[in-house]
Amino acid sequence: MKLNIRKIKSQLSEELRREARIRMRIKAVTIGVGIGFAIVAARAVELHSIKDSSLSWVANKQRNAKFPQSARRGRILDRAGKELAVSLPVPSIYADPRIVSLTDEEKSRLAELLSMSEKDLSAKLNSQRKFVWLKRRVSPDVAEAIKGMQGIFYIEESRRFYPNGELASHVLGAVGLESEAMAGLELSQEKFLASQKREAVYRRDARGKFYFSPVAYDEQDDVDDVYLTIDKQIQFVTENALKKAAEAANARGGTAIVMDIASGSVLAMANMPAFDSNNYSKFAQDTWRNRAITDTIEPGLTFKVLIVSSALDAGVVTPEQMFDCEMGAITIGKAILRDHHPYGKLAVRDIIKVSSNIGALKIARELGKERLGEYLKKFGIGAKTGIDYPGEVGGIVRPASTWQPVELATIAFGQGISVTPIQMAAAFASIANDGKLMRPYVIDRVVNNQGITLMRSVPTPVSQSIREETAKTMIGILEGVVTQGGTGTKAASKEYTFAGKTGTAQKVIEGSGHYAAGKYYASFVGFAPSNDPKIAIFVGLDEPKGAYYGGAISAPVFKEIAEAALKYLSVPSALSRVVTASNVGEGGVLSTSFKEQKMFQKISNDGFEVPSLHGATIRDVAASIGQANIKLKVHGSGLLVDQSPLAGSVIREGETFLVSFRQPE
Repeated sequence: MKLNIRKIKSQLSEELRREARIRMRIKAVTIGVGIGFAIVAARAVELHSIKDSSLSWVANKQRNAKFPQSARRGRILDRAGKELAVSLPVPSIYADPRIVSLTDEEKSRLAELLSMSEKDLSAKLNSQRKFVWLKRRVSPDVAEAIKGMQGIFYIEESRRFYPNGELASHVLGAVGLESEAMAGLELSQEKFLASQKREAVYRRDARGKFYFSPVAYDEQDDVDDVYLTIDKQIQFVTENALKKAAEAANARGGTAIVMDIASGSVLAMANMPAFDSNNYSKFAQDTWRNRAITDTIEPGLTFKVLIVSSALDAGVVTPEQMFDCEMGAITIGKAILRDHHPYGKLAVRDIIKVSSNIGALKIARELGKERLGEYLKKFGIGAKTGIDYPGEVGGIVRPASTWQPVELATIAFGQGISVTPIQMAAAFASIANDGKLMRPYVIDRVVNNQGITLMRSVPTPVSQSIREETAKTMIGILEGVVTQGGTGTKAASKEYTFAGKTGTAQKVIEGSGHYAAGKYYASFVGFAPSNDPKIAIFVGLDEPKGAYYGGAISAPVFKEIAEAALKYLSVPSALSRVVTASNVGEGGVLSTSFKEQKMFQKISNDGFEVPSLHGATIRDVAASIGQANIKLKVHGSGLLVDQSPLAGSVIREGETFLVSFRQPE
């Protein structure tokens, strides 16, 4: 009996120990599961809250593949709405190598269509990627020809096109293969011009199937049109005149600016050498720069105008006050300052007319360096103009308090100081604008695709450089420069009165502080017509060979640009009011002058009513035709005596307008 009790107790103890072990195991498992769950929960929180964005990126990358697509851009237009830069839809060919299946004949045909070797084509088609560009921007015929080739497709991309070639290229800039802006207004106006709908995407759905999703060209409608103050016709005239002069002078380059005096808007801005925005990669990047804004020059003798204007405004000299010009040489410290011709006593107005360095120095001394420094600030010298164009520099003018006597002398005739062409154009425009300095600008307005104006520039006065009466006095003095005995007679016109100043500055060897022998910057800056100024014009030729005086090579360019621009702007000339026998109509009755005639008036989609142009000059006729696509055939010179078709007839675009001219008796 005792044995059974002892055995039962032993069994009970063993059972209790087994149950204890089981309970310990359950506790261990429970704790382990709890810890594991806590870890999983913590990781879930981390993934969803902390690393959500990075994991989403990984997931999207696994499902999607993005490819750059050349996107549509807004238009750039001139002030009259003429297109300067547009986007055009063009097909681009791509392949999905995973599904490509071509016969040998198809592969040879495809290589021929894409102007590729079969070896290069095979390398692309054997790629492990799911998307491969074969040829960007092909003709519509090529896109049509590849239809039916398995795995070969095309999409419409955007091609930036500049319909006028080199015209205004330095202003516009350029756009790369992927529609990325690279220079000029294309770059600075990117926020308005660029579409945000630009990435083509390869996506994989839940079943693992891939499909391509490009952004359709016509869906890229989130772009705006940028209207410039540039006038296409005036820009053309300016570039043409500058190019001819630069080539004739064998110059390193050149710059010309035409500015509206009252507003400060830039009507034309040209640089040489030119480049074609359509083929920008064929031109060195150095030729892309808009040197009118990004490069500095020593202004040379044109700077005397600001010196004399300041002295007259301060009342320290008068136009008729005489100064002894020392017969062409004066000693300043250890330096000798010379004139290009020996002059004795000259009146202030004649110091400008003949461009005496010594006379300018003596006038600057009368004004004093501190007051001169203040006036130069009011003329905008030494500071950026604020023009709405990228890359503008401000030039260099040391504080007036640091000027030594020799520096005052060199500054008096435009050396030892640096300015930009746009600064000089604006400063001269202020004289013609009753002393009001205006901020130059090239953007007129921005309009979205619904016709709503998003931004419009307004004329902005910067300072009063000189008093109105001083400005009028200076205009009279500058008119003398283009008259007999002045340095700018080659700028004189038979049709208009002009005013301006010649400039010839010796160039500094870059980085040395010394002047380079035989290297000059020749310029002419002025405004027209001087009796009622409308436009200011800067012309500069860099390192001309042979003749290098501004009066000899830059003044004629000013004249050509000014006459053509004024005609185009319908500013009446003296010749437009000449009445001769050729103006007499039927019955001996004098016909009206050209100024009173109408322009070619559009009366249908492609038809224009022809006005009577008897008595007009060739420039009058060109201005009358304006932007109409009408061919012009000219016989003779002088004033118009015959035209075909006759007044009142209808001429259509592409037809020829025949005109005959004869010199007035």
